[in-house]
Amino acid sequence: MRQIEARAVQESVRVQPAEFAGIDHACTEFLRVLAQAATLATEIGEQTSWGLGETEARLRSGPALVARLRAKAAGPGNSAGAVLAEHARIVEGIRQSHRTAHDRLVEADSEWGDQLRAVATPAGSVR
Repeated sequence: MRQIEARAVQESVRVQPAEFAGIDHACTEFLRVLAQAATLATEIGEQTSWGLGETEARLRSGPALVARLRAKAAGPGNSAGAVLAEHARIVEGIRQSHRTAHDRLVEADSEWGDQLRAVATPAGSVR
């Protein structure tokens, strides 16, 4: 199989078509997992009963603890939901950069592009 070699400031990267095709698939799969985790974080934050004494008027710590857990699950700032959303934004950026590189590599070398198309399905996953 033919390889593309990119050179920049005395550095080189060898790219095999099958490995390159797998990057888009990996990004898609990671975004799916991040979305599932974000859904779970939202469900945890919306849980109505925690069983931590939050309904006991004489226990001040129960409601405080539940409020903190809800905020950590899906609130603003450094919550699980916010962190997962940031991760998804970064992975999407990587995927878009990869797709731009893909298009330019296919344009630059038709033989390599043919090899890449041979190992990639329409959804971007490796056969």
